[in-house]
Amino acid sequence: MNSLSNIPNNFDIYGSVDSIVYQQAKILSDFLDNEDNSDNKSNLNPMDPFEFSEFKTKLKQQGRMTNDSQSLIVIMNDNEILDFNDFLKWMTKNTNFKDNFPEEYELKKLAIKEQDKFLVELQKKHPLLFLNITIEDRPVGQFIIKLFQNKCPKTCKWFYNFFKKNSEYSYNGVLFERLVHNGWIQTGEFQQDGVRIIDSIPIENFVIPHSSRGIVSLCNLGPPNPTENSSPFMIQFKENPFFDKKYVGFGKLVFGDNLLDQIEKIPTYYERPINEVRISNAGIWQSEDENVIVPEYKEFEDEVKPEILRNWFIKTNQEMHYTEGYEVKLQEREQHLESIQQENEEADSLIIEYLK
Repeated sequence: MNSLSNIPNNFDIYGSVDSIVYQQAKILSDFLDNEDNSDNKSNLNPMDPFEFSEFKTKLKQQGRMTNDSQSLIVIMNDNEILDFNDFLKWMTKNTNFKDNFPEEYELKKLAIKEQDKFLVELQKKHPLLFLNITIEDRPVGQFIIKLFQNKCPKTCKWFYNFFKKNSEYSYNGVLFERLVHNGWIQTGEFQQDGVRIIDSIPIENFVIPHSSRGIVSLCNLGPPNPTENSSPFMIQFKENPFFDKKYVGFGKLVFGDNLLDQIEKIPTYYERPINEVRISNAGIWQSEDENVIVPEYKEFEDEVKPEILRNWFIKTNQEMHYTEGYEVKLQEREQHLESIQQENEEADSLIIEYLK
């Protein structure tokens, strides 16, 4: 470790914004940046827990670290990777910092405050939704979902409307009816007096891959309506590439990682959770700060060109065999896509990469 205090050092700090150790690292960073006669600098990179987990996995795959259980990543001078204890040792040896952090309860308060700030900034770019969860009627936590409305505008707007207070249908009280260990969990089926209510939307695209834990995607109605999605949705426990080009991913969890772990550990009977897991309340996320107003939902033009979607649709479905009526549905969908096809020579490389 480079411990020479007279050589300027740069520290890039990565961590989950809701963790206590990240709050401690933030205190170290503030001290370092404000220390007199020092050229040492630090850069804070707050992440949600899902993003931070993916970041650690990436570093491990690159061979830059062997242990991905660290609660904080500090990259020194774009090279050496430190954990929190290494960073603290460097600080106490090379600066005037004294190991004097606030009490744990105060750090927890700071973590809650920083998480709220993080979400306020994120909500300026992506609509945020919350799901309060109970297990056997006992409150256990909250999921917060960000929507990729720039990639799936129609799907996201349709889903978002169910979370409005004046929505005809709501996810309030809906059960998680399926749990596949090491796979996904499923919820969202609307019922009235024991009768299933189907509110559907056509498949929009498959731009968002099921490439990480926490991806949210819609369930397909299946035969005889294979080109339609309905209100049930899935949350992935892990990367599930076999879902790509089959189910529409449109969102991702940003908080609720420990809750997702807790739910996955519930035993099942024929993929049904033994313990009753339910959405007790669902809505549009709002800051604890009453002065912060939820941004208006921003409309986005669909980034997926109709001609690309049409080519994908034909390629993906031409070898599938469904029940009677499917071929008619497929033909109708192809004709619809042809009717809205527009000439557009501008290629979207990201979309082509996912849809080719």
